[in-house]
Amino acid sequence: MDSVEKVFQTIYKFEKTIFNTIISIISHFFIGLFTTITIFPKYFILGIVYIFSKNKRNEINKTKSILPFIMMGLALIVYLICVFLFSRWSVQQLKLKYLAQDIISSTAIIEKEQENDVNPNNPTVQNPDNNQTEQPPTNNQTTQQTTPYYPNDYWDYPNVSLIDVNFDELLKKNSDTVGWIQVVGTKVNYPIVQSDDNEYYLYHSFNKSNNAGGWIFADYRVDFKNFKRNTIVYGHNLNNKTMFGSLPNTLQSSWFNNKDNHYVKISTPSSNSVWKVFSVYTVAPEVYYLKTAFTDDTYKEFITTIKNRSLYDFNTDVSIDDKIITLSTCDNTGTKRMVLHAKMINIEYK
Repeated sequence: MDSVEKVFQTIYKFEKTIFNTIISIISHFFIGLFTTITIFPKYFILGIVYIFSKNKRNEINKTKSILPFIMMGLALIVYLICVFLFSRWSVQQLKLKYLAQDIISSTAIIEKEQENDVNPNNPTVQNPDNNQTEQPPTNNQTTQQTTPYYPNDYWDYPNVSLIDVNFDELLKKNSDTVGWIQVVGTKVNYPIVQSDDNEYYLYHSFNKSNNAGGWIFADYRVDFKNFKRNTIVYGHNLNNKTMFGSLPNTLQSSWFNNKDNHYVKISTPSSNSVWKVFSVYTVAPEVYYLKTAFTDDTYKEFITTIKNRSLYDFNTDVSIDDKIITLSTCDNTGTKRMVLHAKMINIEYK
């Protein structure tokens, strides 16, 4: 019965989406037609008169004016092009939505409690490679990482669960898959891909088909096996709330006031991690928050700057020994960037 019910629910959602899309296209058609008539009322009317009235046509011919006819033709051409572009954009977003739903439904995502082998009075960690204890490393960014990294305060968040994703099928579908991301309190729940540039997945979806909606992708400079000081992830802010379309929710007081929302969860083929949000804001397009290489001094300055930009005070300490993740998208106006920063508070190696 459950499987039958799921089938009917899927059919219902599909029919509902198709119906809403048709209604949207029809409504925008008439809105566009009305706009065309109101923008070019004089030339549109004169053009109609010219076509259907012999007397008026003769009067217009006498003035040797073909401008009304040309303007009406150009207006209709522009309008039809706009209808085509809008329809293609709508179809692409619809494809992206169903692709995301298919990926989520076919991927095994397990919510699991943290397994911290830590005594708060004796903060040592278990090295999974040799089963020996060691002190959590500090200032780990200045040297090549040869041992597992553990946040300085990772034992302070024992009640925050991890997600564990099975990447077998995802890697078969797209070998560029490097992780999975969830932003609590939003609809962000997708696999992350990475190419050798920051352009490809702006215009290609997870299955590598052309799509203006793109996909969630990591900056080509970052390392999802050994997270560095600033791990950057991008995504489009889409109208249908897919990809990073719901990320601006984090700017709302209702999201901030629920402290259970203040986490980003990442799963990769080699680790599962939790990140605590400490800054959300909008800013004019820039490259400052997209830095990946730092000295200790520049990293300290960087942390201070992005914390001070935050719309809210998350009351979270961040030091040069912390690793952070940066999520970047457009704001709802499309003129600025909406940015979220979070620091790693726990990691579990597979």
